[in-house]
Amino acid sequence: MRILLLAPLLMSLLLPAHAIAKGDDGARIEKARTLMELAGAAGLADQTLVSVTRQAEELLAHENPGREAEVTALVRDHFLPKARAALPELSRGITGLYAAHFTAAELDQMIGFYKSPVGRKLVTMSPTIIQQSMALGQAWAEGVSDKAWDSFAKAARERGLSLPKRL
Repeated sequence: MRILLLAPLLMSLLLPAHAIAKGDDGARIEKARTLMELAGAAGLADQTLVSVTRQAEELLAHENPGREAEVTALVRDHFLPKARAALPELSRGITGLYAAHFTAAELDQMIGFYKSPVGRKLVTMSPTIIQQSMALGQAWAEGVSDKAWDSFAKAARERGLSLPKRL
């Protein structure tokens, strides 16, 4: 079930850099970039990448018992550096989305919020809240999975559907 929760996040990591809408002026792009910086988006993206990578690593290690160290090294040496190197592309794409969906005045208001004391507190607390939210979401998903899986699996088999060994 964990991989189902990761799918939307993984898809968001694949956003194209050309998500910037045509006709957006440079001022809006710059305001959106400032907003991203003030919001601590780069750090949050890296934190999320590391968390998702750990979950993928756990799944890979589970499929390769006794080779956990090799899996960890493989992820650390091959996947994570390339994914981190691609984060600026993601940032440019998301910056473009903000520029496309918000007016310059709206971006100014958000920038003002992130410069305020409560906005700074939000930025400071976001890594902790995200980490705790992910743990909470994982525990929730496992609980839902445990409660719903037997019934779901039975109904799927009755319909002749095949089920994966592990979701």
